[in-house]
Amino acid sequence: MDFFKISGKKIKAPTELSISPEILDKAERTVDGTMVVDIIGTKRRVDVSWEYLSKEDMTTLTKAIGSDKFTVIEFRDTATSNMVTMTARSEGLTYQPHYNWAKGQLMWKSISVSFTER
Repeated sequence: MDFFKISGKKIKAPTELSISPEILDKAERTVDGTMVVDIIGTKRRVDVSWEYLSKEDMTTLTKAIGSDKFTVIEFRDTATSNMVTMTARSEGLTYQPHYNWAKGQLMWKSISVSFTER
């Protein structure tokens, strides 16, 4: 069963996945100081994190994201259990290198990234 894909490529299921609305608005103040807010729209924000990723999965993730491009992600919606496809921009990728001494290989831990709907 697939849980998460990025640019059509399956990677390890996330440890945590949360979906939240992001409200796009424009706020201004009138001459008397009253704030006026126009709601422009609502977009989804998907926060994804993994406890550990292999070198191959980390390479797939980093090649697919970047601040200057949009990426297609697919994830299992927690409310409906259906796969959802979304074109999004990534931001805030964080990770730490980790060496697995038992297997003698480099891995990555504490990986997190956010995706905001286009």
